[in-house]
Amino acid sequence: MNTNAKRAKRGLRIVALAAVVAVGATLAACSSGGGNAGEKFVIGFEQPLGGQAWRETGLSALQALAARPEYKDIVELKIVRTSDNDAAQQNSAMQDLVAAGVDAILFDPASGTGADAAVAQAKAANIPVIAAGGPYENDYVYIVSTDWANAGTVGANWLLDNLGDNKNVVVLEGIAGVPLNDLSMPGVEKVLTEGGATIVANGTNAWNEADAQKNMAAILQSNPGVGGVYSFLTGGQGIPQAFVDAGLPFVPVVGGSGYNGEACTLAKYADQGLKGDMVFGQPAIYAKALEQTVKLLQGGTIEKAQYFPPLEITVANAADFCLKDQPDNFQLGYDFPGLNITLEEFLKFHKAS
Repeated sequence: MNTNAKRAKRGLRIVALAAVVAVGATLAACSSGGGNAGEKFVIGFEQPLGGQAWRETGLSALQALAARPEYKDIVELKIVRTSDNDAAQQNSAMQDLVAAGVDAILFDPASGTGADAAVAQAKAANIPVIAAGGPYENDYVYIVSTDWANAGTVGANWLLDNLGDNKNVVVLEGIAGVPLNDLSMPGVEKVLTEGGATIVANGTNAWNEADAQKNMAAILQSNPGVGGVYSFLTGGQGIPQAFVDAGLPFVPVVGGSGYNGEACTLAKYADQGLKGDMVFGQPAIYAKALEQTVKLLQGGTIEKAQYFPPLEITVANAADFCLKDQPDNFQLGYDFPGLNITLEEFLKFHKAS
């Protein structure tokens, strides 16, 4: 089928709910195999920052879902990965997907608006675009994401509740310029300061446990008496280790990489006074976005913006999350509520990635 014919057909697939009811029989026939016998929905997925653990785990979860019997005969994934969270690279890659005539485009936004040129081209071609994993500021784009703003303030409120008399805190952000970081951090700092905390040092964790540990160690040299640490979406392993290395008593720590090491660190040091709240979004949000995309292509309706609560690992449940047969940098969150992706399904793709 040529690209123009596919685009015309795509416009018929994505219709209002009333039209779906009216042509239900036709859409049922389309959904049984992408429209014609043997035809599949070709779904492009553009992933920036290839190699980063959270995103690689999400990609493996997406592939695991796509391999299930109910998807493998109707879905073909066209995966493109770019580097360094480069919005221009992402935009160019998405434009290539439009030119290739894919049926839909999933992407994890490298910025809040950087793919607008590609989105405009997709809109003109009747190709739905779904932001998977983070928000995107374009009315045409569907969003399937963790509620990152809430992820930030959940941890900030936990820290306020667990600070002692010492209200001096350190704040480490993730990567400046990434939408989920930049949209979340102002709210985090507002909650902390309005709640009575004093931010005595700022830094970054670069969404990497090694960087979180190194940067926290440097801060502790001039601020050894801090009362708590807020580290956005990473740090639950590296930051406690920085305190151990410095010979300092533990303070309450907010992290949230979702690494196995975070859960195991909390379990290991709980009886030595470590308290933590590791707040993170499930990487398998990519798989949830695929589920929603297929529903849309089959003629169903989905909410324009879907935000899901983050997971939390504390001393109360850390032992349940800690996988002793997996390395510290094994990313948790390979399943998503309702999808029931098993570790075995996931590892088939994760080992090969």
